Amino acid sequence: MIILIEIREENRIYYQFKAFKEIDYINHLFTSRIGWEHSDQAALSNIFKTSRKKIIALKQVHGTNILHIDREEDDYDEIRRTEADGLITNLPKIVLTTYHADCVPLFFLDRLNKAIGMAHAGWRGTFENMAGKMVENMKAIYNSDARDILVGIGPAIGKCCYEVGRDVKDNFFERYVEFPDIIENRNGSFYLDLWKVNLLQLKKAGIPEENIILSNTCTSCKVDKFYSYRREKGSTGRMIAAISLTE
Repeated sequence: MIILIEIREENRIYYQFKAFKEIDYINHLFTSRIGWEHSDQAALSNIFKTSRKKIIALKQVHGTNILHIDREEDDYDEIRRTEADGLITNLPKIVLTTYHADCVPLFFLDRLNKAIGMAHAGWRGTFENMAGKMVENMKAIYNSDARDILVGIGPAIGKCCYEVGRDVKDNFFERYVEFPDIIENRNGSFYLDLWKVNLLQLKKAGIPEENIILSNTCTSCKVDKFYSYRREKGSTGRMIAAISLTE
């Protein structure tokens, strides 16, 4: 079954969820390391058919602060300087973006109310339940029903590669005691499954499992196509995750 669609455009490669691509009032993508600069505003503007001024990023800090974009502005510079890791809006032609190099990108769409969200969840954000807090915010602000929300979990480092220390392992075991098989012990080394933790958090927030799309794509394994902070020992670029309402 095809989950991610690879799109080659000019010299660039980017990816889209097949389920999201089939919805005609949104656009979205997850970039690769092929043909993209760190912050390629011109390419994003062209793909999303909107002004660069409508492309919103954040000062990401591995937290769970979520900003609600509720009004049209000529310039979003103040928001771009704000420390946060999540964005939500129901305004069209605004592109919500987060930046990644192993951390989990989370794409949200309330199909009934036509509201979207974009979040960045590394181990700290995942530990603090960024996925669940995004759902809570959409419920509070848009009166979203979790059953109407579609969520895409994009390419990120997988359990195959994500070794963590004993302290991180113990913290996750203690906080998420009800979540099975989120950490694997391999010969005394511990490997955290960020994909599964986010999936289980979303289910706990009321999202039906059939509404959650896992890309099952490890950025560390596929370092030929993606940047990986862990595999490349910190010297790396970033992929852009983005979503927008087109109408």
